[in-house]
Parts: sequence; structure tokens; C-alpha cells
Amino acid sequence: MATIREIAAKSGYSPATVSRLLNNDPSFSISDTARKRILKAAAALNYQKPNTTHGRSYQIGVVFAVQPQQELEDVYFSDLRKSIVTYGEQAGLRLTFYHQAAEIPATVDGVMAVGQFQSADIDCLRQLSPNRVFVDSNPDSHAFNSVQPNLQAMTERAIDLFLEQGCRPIGFIGGRYWSSNPQVTGRVDSRQKYFESDLRERQVFDHRFVFIGDNFSVESGYALGMRIAQSLDQQPLPKGFLVASDPLAVGVLQAFNQNKITVPVDTQLISINDNDIARYVSPPLTTFHINTDELGQQAVNLLKDSLIFDQHSHRTILLDGDLVYRKSFPLKET
Repeated sequence: MATIREIAAKSGYSPATVSRLLNNDPSFSISDTARKRILKAAAALNYQKPNTTHGRSYQIGVVFAVQPQQELEDVYFSDLRKSIVTYGEQAGLRLTFYHQAAEIPATVDGVMAVGQFQSADIDCLRQLSPNRVFVDSNPDSHAFNSVQPNLQAMTERAIDLFLEQGCRPIGFIGGRYWSSNPQVTGRVDSRQKYFESDLRERQVFDHRFVFIGDNFSVESGYALGMRIAQSLDQQPLPKGFLVASDPLAVGVLQAFNQNKITVPVDTQLISINDNDIARYVSPPLTTFHINTDELGQQAVNLLKDSLIFDQHSHRTILLDGDLVYRKSFPLKET
């Protein structure tokens, strides 16, 4: 790692000045020009960045695409909020949460947007600070930084596992994205896109086995499970289902149990999220664990780097999910 003296020599400031800035001396005052010059030199020398903003108080606007009631129904987003608050406070960022993108004042130093937004909201966010990070999505990788779960890798791995275990045909159970505008619905989930694209490439896609609800709630999953049960007079039951989220899977299991469809005997389920409830349903869910704590931490770090190191390139960070095996898809020994 670069030394204080090396950073001082490159930036043109004294070692004492560099040391007090990089060590976050609370009594030290320095101009923005000097701060940026020292931090730019530190970045060029691969200085390991600390988890603070070096004495400057940055105002950050945070907006969630989901409505408050929807956030209560999906613990994934409430966990993300907790993580962002925790790591934002540790980094010295002053976070203010807004209900709509249009409410964020133009004076903020940075923006964090969580979830899937409509085009009007995205246009609002483009007009704000260039220090912008999306969490869980990226509407334009040329304009925004983002941290996202690698849903494509999870979807493709689930399909591989189903096929390796002889589970054919494979079905998909999903929903529509939560919207920041409750009047707008109908956006296609990326998991559905990845699922259909992968199976088409393998020439085994069958549209009859794709079931899409209004959202990702338990209630929506139950309705879809009942629809699947009622469809068995006209078509076979898939041997495996990829379910887009744990709340959906919980509702599906309720409907299946009610209609004497036994998991994993009649069909098997792999879900995504690994919420706490996944281990307590019957049968417990095999599901991909998405680390919301790491998502929040990486998002805060990405925003902090943009703020203090004045970075202009845009980055997309994809975080893999570990598959937690439980009884809804028991791993067979080979």
C-alpha cells in the first residue's frame, strides 16, 4: 500500500496534511480542492480506501421504488434499507429517504435508488448529482453505477440443476416488478427473461409452464399455485419450478398442500432470496441466499468512492448467491 510520504509527494502537500486528512482528524479543516487532489493521488497509488468520507458531510437522497406497504410484505427490501442505513452511518453519509424521485432536492451530493423505477423517475434521477448508485437494478449502465444480485447466474444454475436431476419439464413462477408509481404495472421480471432465454437456447421452452402474478407476495404465490393446480386437467405438472422469490414460493406451497400436490415428490421447487421464513415452511425451501447486508455495504462503498475520489467511469457490481439446499429440492448424490 502507498505510504503517506508517497501520496504527499504526488499531491504536492505536506505529509502532515495528507496524514491528517487520511486519518480523519476531526479538528482538521481543508479545502475541497486540496481534499480532491490528495484523494486523487491516493487512488492513483492504490491507497486502501478507509470507510469514511474524510471529514466532509455529504447529503445523500435515498429513494425506494417500492411503496411502504409493499416493503413490509417483502423483507428483502426492508433488509436492504437496514443495511444501507447501517453502512451509510458508518461512512459518515447523511441519508434522507424520499417517497418519490421527484422529491429529492437538486442540492444533494449523491443519490441511491433501490429497486426498479419507471422512465419518469429515472429521468428525474438523471438531473441530480452525477454521484448515483442503483441497488437491485441498473436502468442504464452507461449513466449509473449499480450493485445487483447476479440473477442471471442464479437462474441458469437452477436450470442446470433441474436438468441434471432429470426434472423435465421445468416451470417458472414469477411476478411483476414493484413500481414507484402504483398506477403503472406490467414490467417483465429479469428472472423470467433469463429463464425463457436459457430454455429457448436449449430448445426445451414451453410457454404453458410460465405462471406470472401481479407481484411477488405470498398472496400472489397462492393464487398462482391454485391456477397451476386447476390447469392439471389440460396439461402435465412440471417436474420442477424455479420460483422468483421466497414469498411467492410460500404462497405456492400453501396452494399445493391444499390441492394434495406433494413437494418434492410430485414436483420440486428452487426459490430465490433465502428469507428467514424459507426454512420454516413445509417443506423447507431450497433457495438462493442473496446477501442484502453485502448489497447495502457495496452500494455505500460505491457511492462513497464516487463522492470522494471523483470517479467518472460507471461500474456494475454483481453479487453471486449461494444455494441453500433444503427439502423442496433435495440434492441427490451422484
